[in-house]
Amino acid sequence: MVEDKNIKEVENTNAEWLKLQETLGQGRSVIGIDIGITSVDVAQVVLYKGKPTLIKTAVEPIEIFHERERENATITTLKRVLSQFHTKKADIVCVLSSRQIVVENMIMPLMPKEELFEAVHLEMMNSKRFNIENLIFDFQIAGRTIDNGIEKINVTVAAIDKSAVDNLLAKFMRQQAKPLAGLEADEKVESPVGLEVTSIIPLSIAIENIIKKSKVRTDEIVAIIEMGTMAAELNIYRNGQLELSRQLSVTGFMLSRSLMRAFFTEQGKVGLTMEEAEQIKKEYGIPSPEDDYIALGKISAHHILSLLRPSLEQLVQEIGRSFDYYRERLSAGKVDRLILFGGVARMKGLLEFLNAELGVSVCLGNPLSDVETLFDGVVLSQDDAPVLAKAIGAALSDCKGINLLPAHLKDRKKKSFERMIIAGVVILFLGILLSVYSGLSAKKTQAVKERDAVQKEYELLLPQVKDFEQELVLRKLARERACSCGLLKQLSVTPQEIYLTQLDFKEGQMTLSGFVLGKEKAAMDILNKWLLTLQECFLTNASIASQKPIVYKTDAVEFKITGTLLSGDAR
Repeated sequence: MVEDKNIKEVENTNAEWLKLQETLGQGRSVIGIDIGITSVDVAQVVLYKGKPTLIKTAVEPIEIFHERERENATITTLKRVLSQFHTKKADIVCVLSSRQIVVENMIMPLMPKEELFEAVHLEMMNSKRFNIENLIFDFQIAGRTIDNGIEKINVTVAAIDKSAVDNLLAKFMRQQAKPLAGLEADEKVESPVGLEVTSIIPLSIAIENIIKKSKVRTDEIVAIIEMGTMAAELNIYRNGQLELSRQLSVTGFMLSRSLMRAFFTEQGKVGLTMEEAEQIKKEYGIPSPEDDYIALGKISAHHILSLLRPSLEQLVQEIGRSFDYYRERLSAGKVDRLILFGGVARMKGLLEFLNAELGVSVCLGNPLSDVETLFDGVVLSQDDAPVLAKAIGAALSDCKGINLLPAHLKDRKKKSFERMIIAGVVILFLGILLSVYSGLSAKKTQAVKERDAVQKEYELLLPQVKDFEQELVLRKLARERACSCGLLKQLSVTPQEIYLTQLDFKEGQMTLSGFVLGKEKAAMDILNKWLLTLQECFLTNASIASQKPIVYKTDAVEFKITGTLLSGDAR
C-alpha cells in the first residue's frame, strides 16, 4: 500500500510539472534546432523565475530507406518533432555544423561599429580561408585585447557558403529556387515546415552559450569536440570565450568506413556492411589491447582495434596540432581539459583512448550540468544529453550576436519588428486618445448637468441678491455719511499750529496734506501727537507719507498723511 501511495504521488507531481511545462511553452521562448544526418534535435528555453530555463527537449530519429529520400525524410521528421512544441511565440534558432562554415577570431583596430563591417570584409578578402564570391558572413565583438601595447578589438567572424544556408532554410520556408538536388523530376517534394527562422548560428557559438553557463575557472582553457556522423569540430574557449575553431576530418562516418575495410582471417577475406559497422560502434566501441572477444561472430577485438587505429591516430594528430597552433598563435597555456559532445562521443573506449594519447583530462560533456532545467524529466534519457548540446546551445541564444541569415531576411525581420513596434505604439496612442475622449465626454456631461443646476439655483437666488445689494448700498451711504460727519467734527478741533491745505477721500482711503508751524523738531512732535489722535478716532494704518521743511517759509514743515477710514461699526 505504501508503494502504491508513493507511485501515485510521483504521478501527481509529474502531472503538475507537465502542466507547467505546457503553460510556459505557450509564452515567449527560444527553440533551438539541430538538424543532423541521423536525427533532428530540439530544445526549448524560457525565462522562468528570472533565469533562462530549459523546459522541453526532443530527439527524433530520421528514418530513411534510400539516400534520395533524405530531404523529404528530414522535413517530415522536422514537422513531427516541432508538432510537440508551441512555436507561435517562439524565436527559431538553428545550428549549422557544416564543413563549409569557417569561424575565426580577428584582432582589429579600435573603430566605430559602423566602420567595422567594411574592415572585417576587407580582412576576409585578404584571408585564404574565406571564399568571398558566394558567402554569407557575420561577426560579433568578443571584447578588447592588448596587441603590442595597443588596445584593439577582438572580433569573432563566422562565414559560410550561401548554398548551405539556402538548403537549411528550404526546410522551413519555400524558396524561389531550383528543385533540390538528388530528387527526380517526377518525385514529390515534401512541403516545408512553414516557420520563419529567427537566427542561424555556427556550432562553436552554440557551444559557447553552454560554456558561459558552466562554472569555469578564470582563465581556464577548455577544448570542446563535437563529433557527429558527418562533421566534427574542435573549439577552444578561455574564460568562456571562443578563441579557436577548427574542423576535424575524422567523423563518425569515417570511423564506420574504417571498419568496413576488408581484412583476412584464417577463414579467408572478411568485410563488414555499414549496418554491421554501426552496430559494432554502438555495442563494442574501441577495444583495449587486452580485450579478447569475437563480435557478430566474424571479427575479433584485435581486428576492430587495428581497423580503427589509423583513423583514431589521425584524430589525435589533428587535436594535437590544433593545441600546438593555439599555444603558438595566442601565446596561451596548456589546455586544461577536453570535453566531448555529439553522438560519436558516446562510443565506448573513446574517452580512455584520448586520455592515454593526449595527456589531457577528457570527459563526456553534459550540457545539463550547469543549465537550469524545469524538472528532472526535461531530457527523457541521459544518453541524449551529449547529443542535445547543439540544440540546447542554440536555445540559450539571445538572438543578438552572430546571425548567418541572408541580409534580406534579417532586414525583413527587422522591418517586421519595427512595424510591430509602430503598430503597438499606434494602438497604444489610439487607446489613450479613446480613454481621454471618454473621460472628457463624461466630464462634459457632468459639467453640463452641474451648469444647469447652478443656473436654476442662480435664478432662485437672483431676487434675494438684488434685495441684498440694495440694502448694502443704503448701509454704505449711511456709514459714509456718519464717517464724514465724524471726520469733519474731528478736523474742526485741529491744533492751531496745523493748517490743512487738501483733503482727499476715495474708497475708504484718506489723504491729508498741509503744514505745521514751528521748528522742525517741535513741528514733528505736534504732528505725531495729532496723528495718534486721528488713529484713535477714525483712521487706521495712518502714517506720515512725506515731510519736508518749506523753503520759502521759515519755521514750517510741509506734510502728507495717509490712512484708511474706520467704518462706523469699528468706531
